[in-house]
Formats: sequence, structure tokens, C-alpha cells
Amino acid sequence: MGRPDYDDGAKQSGRGLKWLGWAALILGLPLALMGAITPPNEYQATLGIDALDCDGPAGVYLFAVPALLIYGAGLVINGRAWRKGTNLLLALACAVLCIALGMNLARAVIVDRAQAAACSSK
Repeated sequence: MGRPDYDDGAKQSGRGLKWLGWAALILGLPLALMGAITPPNEYQATLGIDALDCDGPAGVYLFAVPALLIYGAGLVINGRAWRKGTNLLLALACAVLCIALGMNLARAVIVDRAQAAACSSK
């Protein structure tokens, strides 16, 4: 007759993991947006002056690093199964967010290194 279908449990487990991945990406979206738009130097962004921000870009690090981990993992997982339309779309969205987060994180590191010497001498 037919062989028993042993993949039924694996399919249900895969569906649960799929929803878990979607939930992680949706819940991580505010974190990613804050990490992408938080300015590394708050004085320069709000007042338009080139003053030292001795607090550093801690807000960027606080939001961008976890969001980069979440969306980097989403990029890898969805990029591996790129032949499905939804996975390709999710991989592209994760790539765009990773690029935005990486650019803001790089700016934060540059600002942090430039201000480290001036702020540590106080």
C-alpha cells in the first residue's frame, strides 16, 4: 500500500518554527528602526552644532546590536530558502535593515573613537 508518513510531525514542527521566526522579526522591528534612526551624536542631530557628546553613542549600540543579530539571523535563515517568494521577500527586507543598522553602527563607532580622547581627558 503506502509507506507511513513520518514527516507529518516534522511539518507541524516546521510550521511552529516558521511562526516563531515571523514573531521574532515583527517584534524586533521597533528595535531595528530605533537602531537605524538614533543619531550617534545627539547634539549635532538636534541642535545642529558640532559639540562633544561625552555620553557617546550608547543609544545606537543599545538598539542596533541586538537588532542586527535578529535581522542577520533572519537574513541567513530566509536567504537559505530563497526560492520561495515569501522567504526571498523576507531576506531582502532583512538585508535592507541590516545595511541600515550597519551604516548607523559604523557611524557610531567613528563618532565614539573621535570623541574618546576629548571626553576621557576631563
